[in-house]
Amino acid sequence: PTTGPLSEALAQLQTQGVGVQHRPLASLTHPEIAVSALTASPAFAHEGEPVRLSATVAGNRSGPAQVRIVHRGVIVARREVTLVAGEPQRVDISVPMLTPGRTVWTAQVAPVAPAAAPPQDTGSTGPAAPDHFTINNAVSTTVHVTGRPRVLVLHEKTRDLRAFAAAMERQDLVVEVRPAAGAPRRMDELLAFDAVVLSDVPATDLSAPQLDLFKRYVADFGGGLAMFGGENSFGLGGYYRTPVEEVLPLSSRFEQEKEKPSMAMVLVIDKSGSMQGQPIALARQAAKAAIELLSPRDQIGVVGFDGQAFVALPMTSASDREGAKSAVDRIGAGGGTFMFAGMDAARQMLDNTPARIKHMIVLGDGQSQPADHDGLTRDLADTGVTVSTVALGGGADQALMARIAEIGRGRYYLTMDPASVPQIFTRETMQASRSAIKEDLFSAIQTGEHPLLAGYTNTELPFTLGYVMTRARPTAQVLLTTDTGDPLLAINPYGLGQGLAFTGDLTERWGGEWLAWPGFGKFWSQALRALVRRPNQSPLGVTTTAGADALRIEITEPGAARSAAPPTAWQAQSLDDTGRSHRVPVRPVGVGRYLIVVPLGKSQRVTVRLHDPQGSQLRTVQHDRPYPAEYLLNATPDPALTAAEPFTPTGLRLGLVPATTALSLTPWLLLLSILSFT
Repeated sequence: PTTGPLSEALAQLQTQGVGVQHRPLASLTHPEIAVSALTASPAFAHEGEPVRLSATVAGNRSGPAQVRIVHRGVIVARREVTLVAGEPQRVDISVPMLTPGRTVWTAQVAPVAPAAAPPQDTGSTGPAAPDHFTINNAVSTTVHVTGRPRVLVLHEKTRDLRAFAAAMERQDLVVEVRPAAGAPRRMDELLAFDAVVLSDVPATDLSAPQLDLFKRYVADFGGGLAMFGGENSFGLGGYYRTPVEEVLPLSSRFEQEKEKPSMAMVLVIDKSGSMQGQPIALARQAAKAAIELLSPRDQIGVVGFDGQAFVALPMTSASDREGAKSAVDRIGAGGGTFMFAGMDAARQMLDNTPARIKHMIVLGDGQSQPADHDGLTRDLADTGVTVSTVALGGGADQALMARIAEIGRGRYYLTMDPASVPQIFTRETMQASRSAIKEDLFSAIQTGEHPLLAGYTNTELPFTLGYVMTRARPTAQVLLTTDTGDPLLAINPYGLGQGLAFTGDLTERWGGEWLAWPGFGKFWSQALRALVRRPNQSPLGVTTTAGADALRIEITEPGAARSAAPPTAWQAQSLDDTGRSHRVPVRPVGVGRYLIVVPLGKSQRVTVRLHDPQGSQLRTVQHDRPYPAEYLLNATPDPALTAAEPFTPTGLRLGLVPATTALSLTPWLLLLSILSFT
């Protein structure tokens, strides 16, 4: 300021040679509204129970505003309020909990423009509460709702599972059917469900982080994961050697029947300079995974291309898997891009093999030199060779790759993520071999005992019209097989949860007999109930305190102070909103009391898993980080500022201790010397 007591004090100090720097502590001058807190009472509720959500809102201007409660992107309740400048206001809204699981609720505040008043009306409600920042307009909290088990089913054609979903609903299961595009991408979204079923959804429609998310959902959080059969399930869907297959009791690998025709396949891989680094490494990994899925009676060849063709692996028997994989490892990246040369070299290899099934997979990430790709592909198709293509990245000639696949009667894939290439190659290998599916009338034979089969011992189960061939893992409990001896239904524990596999399907294609069976609903609801995540019945006390940079979690074990049991070996793991997991130390701070400090970093949402491996206790804590404190309108000033003395001009000089300084006489003596000469 240029006038007032402060300017006068500064002027006095400056005349005495004292330099002062100052900066005024000014509050936000722009109009602003904000929601500073949201609490739920109770934080744990039963399905259908109303929960009171209390939002604290404020504004630095008076006027009308609207508070909204949002759940899963939908406004479920709203309330009009009149804000008074500088006075925080609590708004209570009761909402029934209709969705089981860990549900996230968000309170939003927004300014409301008043309705235009009639000309004769002289009254006024005042202007709308204005707003400058939007970052402080929303706060979230989590409510754990217990009720009917909630199951998410992912299916390529959701309408095909309407009969299954309706039958489960009649058995008091909540079933939500989505396409692959609706698959959860964060753990907090996945924890809203007690089990997940992948039914005829290819792995190529899911990202690598999503596949890993399903695995951790089962292993670390006790969820259930099931897979039903179909043309896009198990190996046919590209799940070979994925995190999802690790969870399942059945593997994509199987022994192919001797009467099946042998296959010859050539992989044509772009090895130009643009493939250096991760792309070429993943391409080699994809080629080796495809080799592993082939029968010893099949043949495999690998051709790389840059400015010319490079035969990495001549057509050879797939029985020599190690030799074939070693040849693939020699493929390096560098040079131009001439895809025609690679395809032509592969054509010559396929021409010289007597295999009944001939297939070519072409991978490219760039624009190829001009050539008659269409004519070459027609020649291949005329001789019975099918051609599938994979366009890697936006720089690939997508139109050309799609046209080659269409002419070659194969499949076209477009992926922006090199990590998905192995899933594409394994899916293509299984699809091309034409030996992973059996379609006929197959009996279901009970071969194991498990609670999910309770009440069905010696019961004649429906026929299955088709299934995907798989192999049982060593840890699997195979409960049903077909009359050919292949696995039909199996279950196994994985980490804290379970995996289930049914190689048939429950649509009209293969499951028509199951759908028509009177016991269909009861049988499959019983199977899903055996799979779903178990609710935590532990009386463990957990309290959380959020700081600016860390989340403090205190664990209290009831009755621990009265027992002589040794301390519990608690384990804590945090999962941030990018999907990365971190081990967090657990520190004992008393008898039966433990402290966990979780660094938040830049994460806006953190999920923390507390696990007692010996006692099998499991608790999940979710934290939604509030917006930065500088956007709080009702923030409390720093105590150091509130304790400071009020400003007065003389106050700046109070308490100052005089200081003496020795000055040199030399300048004065020199001056006297000069004056004496004058």
